[in-house]
Amino acid sequence: MGKGCSYDMKKTWIYGAAALMVLGAVTTACGSKEEVVSTTGAGPKVATTVTGSQAESSVKTIAAGAKPSIDAQVAKVDGRNVTITYQTSNFQLSDQSMDKANVQGQGHLHLYVDGKQKAMIGKTGPLTLNNLATGKHEIRLELQQNDHKALNVEKILNVEVK
Repeated sequence: MGKGCSYDMKKTWIYGAAALMVLGAVTTACGSKEEVVSTTGAGPKVATTVTGSQAESSVKTIAAGAKPSIDAQVAKVDGRNVTITYQTSNFQLSDQSMDKANVQGQGHLHLYVDGKQKAMIGKTGPLTLNNLATGKHEIRLELQQNDHKALNVEKILNVEVK
């Protein structure tokens, strides 16, 4: 074997390792589903499912020293299901660093429906709230540090389910 063969084997190994890293990133970015319970007035308890899905990136930009922000909007109301899209700027969402040491510009979201926490989210949506009760609802997304301390950055959405 000459030098060319050894070089080709290293090159193949590097490409193989890169492919595995990409595959690992794709499988960890898959959506999550969390069952949550919400009470609506004096009526019965209604199960609300929060469903997240895979997205390209959780961050628009990260500028050194810039204040984090969140942008969100109601993408669709389909019966009792509400889909929300959201994106952060100057802040990276990470579900793998929850409950770990704080890292500047990194953390997760707390999702509240009508003032009650329903989920912790470490990746970009869209997310769907299923089985919301008929009526008006306040949906709030708050940026949190890895240790769950609030950054005092939030987005509030008001939606009506008919």
